[in-house]
Amino acid sequence: MKILKSTIFTIIAFGLLFAWLFPQFLWCFFVEYDSFQEIKPNIFVEEKISKMQQDSLLKFVENAEKRIKTFWGGKSGQAKIIFTKNAMTYQKYAKTTEGAGFSIGTPLCSWIILNQDGLNTDVIAHEMCHDELMTKLGWWKTKKEIPTWFDEGLALMLDYRFVSSQDSIQRYIDYRTELSYLSPVPIPLTELNTQKDFFGQGELFTKIAYFTSAVEVSRRISLKGKKEIFSIIKKTEKDGKFEF
Repeated sequence: MKILKSTIFTIIAFGLLFAWLFPQFLWCFFVEYDSFQEIKPNIFVEEKISKMQQDSLLKFVENAEKRIKTFWGGKSGQAKIIFTKNAMTYQKYAKTTEGAGFSIGTPLCSWIILNQDGLNTDVIAHEMCHDELMTKLGWWKTKKEIPTWFDEGLALMLDYRFVSSQDSIQRYIDYRTELSYLSPVPIPLTELNTQKDFFGQGELFTKIAYFTSAVEVSRRISLKGKKEIFSIIKKTEKDGKFEF
């Protein structure tokens, strides 16, 4: 009996600690009980979102899914989408005020949180790509093996906000050109392995990090095609070790 009570106490204490440290996970898990409306399975919008914006969101999600299917050859990710215009609500769910969209992945479920600036195909496709990679590899392998630069560089292949060319060689050239405007020397990939490395050193550094990552991924695609990227992902899934 004492062991049972101790176990229950430990579970409760761990749950309370987790909720205190990572409240956004709980908000996401129970989004349907907050002030959100599910306008389509797994797509939630905050109250007072107009019908026009709801329709726009659905159209952008549809277009983003098409990009995912075109690039990946199908879509496996099932992340729930949460859209809000309120900055405080966005911060509550994403635990950040920055960016137009944010992805949260767990072993149980995944979410894409969007604010007003994320109401477009590019942002949604970018976040869906993160979810697709995690779905294919699994949560643990993605967190343990996939460097942030690869995850972000791959997502930029479906995000046309910075470079719109669909030709793989021209896309690489355009990203390399954009990077040269920001910095004559790219950031070493070894310095972009974690989210803290990538996002924790200021806005300009993060922008250079994005373009550095996009150059590396687009260069590999321009040389050997998307199949090379898929081969890297499959090898990571099989061997449990990322090699680029």
